[in-house]
Amino acid sequence: MKRFQSSPPDLGFDLARVQFYMLSLSQTALLLGSTVTRRFQAFQRMQQQAQRAELLSQIGRSLNSQLHPDSVLTEIVRLTGEGLRVDRVVIWNIGAEQVQVIHEWRSSLCVPEMLGVSLPLADWFRIANPDAETWQHSTLQIADLQSHALADSDVGLVRRSQIRSLLRVPLFVRSEFFGHLSLHTVIEPRPFTREEIEFVEQIAEQAAIALHNARSYESLERLVQERTQALAEQQQLAEAANQAKSEFLANMSHELRTPLTSILGFSTVLVQQLFGPLNPKQQQYIETILSSGEHLLDLINDVLDLSRIEAGREELNLEIISVADLCESCIMLLQERARNRGLELALQIAPEMTTCVGDRRRLRQILVNLLSNAIKFTDTGSIGLNVTRSNREIQFAVIDTGSGISAADQARLFQPFQQIGNTTQQGSGLGLALSRRLAQIHGGDITLESAIGQGSCFTLHLPDLPLSQ
Repeated sequence: MKRFQSSPPDLGFDLARVQFYMLSLSQTALLLGSTVTRRFQAFQRMQQQAQRAELLSQIGRSLNSQLHPDSVLTEIVRLTGEGLRVDRVVIWNIGAEQVQVIHEWRSSLCVPEMLGVSLPLADWFRIANPDAETWQHSTLQIADLQSHALADSDVGLVRRSQIRSLLRVPLFVRSEFFGHLSLHTVIEPRPFTREEIEFVEQIAEQAAIALHNARSYESLERLVQERTQALAEQQQLAEAANQAKSEFLANMSHELRTPLTSILGFSTVLVQQLFGPLNPKQQQYIETILSSGEHLLDLINDVLDLSRIEAGREELNLEIISVADLCESCIMLLQERARNRGLELALQIAPEMTTCVGDRRRLRQILVNLLSNAIKFTDTGSIGLNVTRSNREIQFAVIDTGSGISAADQARLFQPFQQIGNTTQQGSGLGLALSRRLAQIHGGDITLESAIGQGSCFTLHLPDLPLSQ
C-alpha cells in the first residue's frame, strides 16, 4: 500500500511580493485618506462660507430694518463675535479729541468689559505702533500682543483689558473715517487667516454704514429737538406779543370811546338844532362829524370785539332763536340802504328752518356785516339771504350779483385789516375777520364762493345742535 503525504500548495508568494503588496496597500490607504481629508476640508470651507454668507445676510437685514442704528450696531458686534469665535468685539468711535468704545460684545462675563473706555487720540495713535501715516486706513493684525513691543502707556490698557490677540479693521463710509471694528482674544493667541480678515472687512463695511446712520440719526434728533425748542420759544413770544397787542388795543379803544361818546352826543344835539337853528353849511359839517364819529365808533367796537375773542375772553349767551325773527330784523335794518343803491334785498327761509341755537346779538352782528358788505360792493342787481339745513348744520347764505372776488384776494380776505377791490369804499378791514371768529366760537365757520364777474356767496355755517350741547 502506498502512502500519500500532502504538502501546502505553492501559491507563488515570496517575501518580496508580500512586501510589494503591503507597500501598495499602504500607499492606497494614504491616497484615500488624503482624498477624504481634502474633501472634508473642502466641505468645512463650504460650510464656513455658507455660515459667513448667512451672517452677512443677517447684518444686511438688520441695516434695512426699522431698528434704531444703535440696535443694529449691537447686533453686528454680537454676530461677529459668535461667527468668528473670539472673546470680545468692540467698536471704537473716533471723536474730535478722543476715541471711545461705544459698542461691545463679550463671549462671557469673565471677559473684562471695555464699554465706555476712552483714550486721547494721541495715545490711541501709539497703540501697537501703527504707521502714523496709514494707521487709520489699514487693517492691523497682531497674533500675540505678549510678544509685541508696546509703549509703556499702552501696557496698562492691554493688561486691564486682557487683550492677547487683536484684529482691527477701519470703518469708512466713502472717504469719512468713523473708527475701528476690533476683535480680541484674551487667553490664547489667535492668528487670523486671510479669509477671516477679508470676512471681517466685509462686516466692517456694514458696521461703518450703521455707525454713519447712528451719527446722522443723532444729528437729526438733536436738530429736531433744537427746532422744537426754538419753535416753542417763538410761540411763547408770539403769544405774549399777541396778548400784549390785544390788551393795548382794548385799553386804547376804551380810552378813545370815552371822548368819542361825548363828541357823538353833542353832535346829535346840534343836528337836532336843540340850541337854535343852523345854516346849511353848519348842518352839513355837523352831519359829517356825526357820520365820521359813528364810523369811528364802529371801528373801535370791532377792535374791542376782536381783542376779546383773541384773548379768549368772549363769552356767548346761547339761546334758542327764531330764524325768521333774526333774519327779518337784519333785512329791515338794511332795507333802506339797499333801496338807496337801487338793489333788491330778498329773504328766503326753508320751511323746516324755524329755530337755531346761538348768541342772538353776535349772530345778528355777523349777518348784518355780511349783508352790509354785499350792499357796499354790489352796484346793480340783487342781494339774497337764503337759510337752509344741510348735513346737520344750518347755512345762512348771503348771495350778491356784484363783480366777484379773485382767488388771490379770497386767500387774504378774512385776515384782519385787509381790504380788497374798490378801496374807495369805507371800511376798517375788520368786519369779515371778526365775523369769522364769532362763527368759529359758535362751532361754525364762514366760507366764500366767488369768481370774477359772477358775484359772491358768503355762507355762515352753524352746527344744528340742541341747546343742551
